[in-house]
Formats: sequence, C-alpha cells, structure tokens
Amino acid sequence: MTVETPEPLFPAAERWAAQLEGWGIPQEILDQAPESPWFHDLRRFDVDDTLVRDGVSSRWAREVLPPLGGTVLDVGCGGGRSALPLVPPATELIGVDSSGAMLDRFVAAASAAGVARRTVHGDWPEVAGYTPVADVAVCHHVVYNVADIVPFVMALTDHARLAVVVELPIVHPMAGWAPAWQHFWGVTRPPGPVADDFVAVLRELGIDPEIEISRRPPPSGAAGDPTLFVPTARRRLCLPAARDDELSAWLAEHPPPFVDRVATVRWPGAAEPVR
Repeated sequence: MTVETPEPLFPAAERWAAQLEGWGIPQEILDQAPESPWFHDLRRFDVDDTLVRDGVSSRWAREVLPPLGGTVLDVGCGGGRSALPLVPPATELIGVDSSGAMLDRFVAAASAAGVARRTVHGDWPEVAGYTPVADVAVCHHVVYNVADIVPFVMALTDHARLAVVVELPIVHPMAGWAPAWQHFWGVTRPPGPVADDFVAVLRELGIDPEIEISRRPPPSGAAGDPTLFVPTARRRLCLPAARDDELSAWLAEHPPPFVDRVATVRWPGAAEPVR
C-alpha cells in the first residue's frame, strides 16, 4: 500500500520558509564565533537627518491615513525610521519590537516629534493578542527574518483598518554576502527568497497587493560609517579579529553589493473600522 504525502496547504509559504532555513548559520560555526552575528549597532536605527520622508512606502502609508489624524502600527519598529515619516497626518504611533533598547529609541523619537506613542515589547505575532489595532500597519525590512510567514501576515492584516504597507529589499539582504560565506567557510547560500516570493505568499492567502519597486539611497550616518565595515563583516561572518587583515583584503577585491532596490507592497486591512 502506497501512502501519498499530502500537498502542502501553502506551498509558496513553505518555499519561503525552506529558503530562509538555508540562510541559517551552521551550529559548529556559531559555537566558535567570538561575537554574536545577530548583534546590531543601535545607532543605525535612530531617527536623524538621514531619514527618508518621501519614499514610496511612506507616501503609500500617508495617502490612506485619515487627513485629520490617524494611528500607525509599526511592527519591528526599531528606532522609528518607518513610522516617523508618517507624522503628520499620523497622530499616534504604536511600536512593536523584540528589543527594549530599540523601543526606548522609538519613544525618544516620537517624543521629540511631539506625537503620542505606545509600545509593545515582544515578537510578532506572539504579542498580537494585546497589541492595539491601528488605521495603518507598516513593517519595513523585517519579513526576511520571519520563516513562519503566514500567521505574521495574517496578524498584520487583522491589525490594520485601512491598509498594510510592507517594505523589503527585492532580494535577501544578505545575498551580497553569499560569496564571502563560500570563501571563508565553504557554506553555500540559497538564491532566495526574494520579494516576488513574498508576493506569492500573499496571493496564496487571497491577497491581491499593490507593488512598486523603487531605489533607496546607500547607508549614511552611523549605518554607513566606513570604519565599522570590517568589524561588522567580521561579526556577521563569525570570524575572529585576528583575521581582519585577510578579511579587509578580500572585501577590497570582492565588496558585497548594496541592495539598492526595495519593493513596497500594500494591501487592505481587515480590522473593523471605528464606529
């Protein structure tokens, strides 16, 4: 008797998860890493004079907000660089982040802008049950960290009255580092996922999104500090400081390309309107 394996309920979502799994760092490499490869310099996420206020994602969110004020839910808010460009017309920001230090920066940025704010500390969608609904939900540069993408998307949709706006690079943000992983560790990285794979997941869920591809400027401020390039690369690749000269020489010959195009994806929210 042959037992047939059932087809996956969400094949696009399973492909998304499988490709993200290919970006995991082998445990034997993690075990010898002098520093955590997951560390981020918090200054990179601060709201400062490098903030882009007229990008496609910001415009798409602002144009659906009520003209006399509205609420914005920012999932993976960091220091507020996705939400602050929406003020005005937004009059209240709700920031969700797994990092308390990031939320402190979010609060500081909102306070400096004179806008009301609330915060929720934790991982999405685990904290969705006690996160307020908003007019618009935004989520920038987060989804490539989410393997279980279906409940993540569904919770975003359920927490937005008017629209969800997601921004993501058109390819995996670490794609440019694949040659370095091959060179230093012999680790082969997958070609995806890419933005089109995310859109395929949405369509699989019955969502027909709007999509626009646009260019983004290269990092500036703390994010573009050239003195941090080798230390950041060393940490990202789980290498010891003793190999900095070798790493610097290799990077000079093989600089990872900056992913300068992002996809803005917008679809309707499903939360009940305010009566």
